[in-house]
Amino acid sequence: MSDTAPDCSTLPGLARLLGMNADRLNQLTGEAEKLYERFPLKTRRRRPRWIEAPMPFLKLVQRRLLDRLLYEVPPHSAAHGFYPELSIVTNAQTHVRSDWVISFDLKDFFPTTDVEKVRQVLSKYYALEGNTLDTILRLTCRGGSLPQGAPTSPHLANLAFFDGDEWLANLAKKHKLSYTRYADDMTFSGNGLPDGFEDLVEQIVRRTGYHLAGEKTKRMGRHQCQKVTGLVVNEGVRLPRNQRRRLRAIRRDIETKGIESALARGGFDSFCELKGHLAFDRMVGEGN
Repeated sequence: MSDTAPDCSTLPGLARLLGMNADRLNQLTGEAEKLYERFPLKTRRRRPRWIEAPMPFLKLVQRRLLDRLLYEVPPHSAAHGFYPELSIVTNAQTHVRSDWVISFDLKDFFPTTDVEKVRQVLSKYYALEGNTLDTILRLTCRGGSLPQGAPTSPHLANLAFFDGDEWLANLAKKHKLSYTRYADDMTFSGNGLPDGFEDLVEQIVRRTGYHLAGEKTKRMGRHQCQKVTGLVVNEGVRLPRNQRRRLRAIRRDIETKGIESALARGGFDSFCELKGHLAFDRMVGEGN
């Protein structure tokens, strides 16, 4: 923590940091496990990803905890997800114009980040009394691990994997490669990949207490479409061609036929959703 950070080592100090009185904080801590809505998020995977979304007040408190305390400790420099000014664009920029790109996926990243890993993070990086540490654990964990859907989960998972990032970055440096990670997506790139590289990565990941989803490992040469967290990096950071074409057509519809036609073409539920896609396209373009 910085010298200017509020003193939240004690429970009263933590309550003040979160804008609550101590009694309300104790009440929330006791109820936190039950204050989630669990639902499946449909993806291209065979099995859905389950989201555990905190209810509004718990989410507000978690957000304050993240902004006012947890962000005091930055993630490893190789980690590009869920920290101010970092994004999938900054993650992808490192790997532009590489002869080889190889990506790995950490299996069940949040569920594998269990209470003990989070306890170690809080004990290592933050000056907290035992009761305060236990309170934060109860505010941020559910069912023995980080819930996927809480605003605090990505940053705590980043810090839990800090040593893994350090070891993988050293491995990359040894073989003259670049390394970044965005959430559970790890990427290496360079002029060549050494024999047995996948085994070396798996050994390090296992040492940290995590596992690879081996079936998702992808090697991509220069003659292929090289994607890093969904963005093409062969000659610069770009959206995939089909997405770029779709957004160009939607922009033409906005100019010539109006918003309703654009929403219909894109299959968007609202103008806010459409604006989000167009803003993301601009962000990718500005990253080059």
